[in-house]
This record gives sequence, structure tokens and C-alpha cells, in this order.
Amino acid sequence: ETARRIHFRLLRLMRANFVETNPIPVKAAMERLGKFPAHYRLPLTPLSDAGGRVLDRALRSAGLLT
Repeated sequence: ETARRIHFRLLRLMRANFVETNPIPVKAAMERLGKFPAHYRLPLTPLSDAGGRVLDRALRSAGLLT
């Protein structure tokens, strides 16, 4: 039961990691969590506004962002 709860708590976040080309959402998440500033080199670009909204909802859902 514990594993199931953890799985469903993190599922939205795992899906958000692929809202755009990986690793863009992962880098954006780390920046939002204050782990390190996101640095993108071509062909990667910053996360779109729409992708950012999806990511923020997922981080909140996982209890990682308030």
C-alpha cells in the first residue's frame, strides 16, 4: 500500500517530465526547486509557458512545490 501511494503521488510528475523533450522539464524542475539554475544549449530551449504550468501543477501534486 505504501508503494502504491508513492507511485500515484509521483505519477503526474513522471508524466510531466515528458511534456516536452527530455531533459528540458527535468532541468526546469531542478531550477524551480532551487537545486541549480537551468542552462540550455542548442538544440534545447527553455520550457514553454504551457509546459511550465503542467510542470508546476505536477510539482505541487507531488508535494515538492508550494
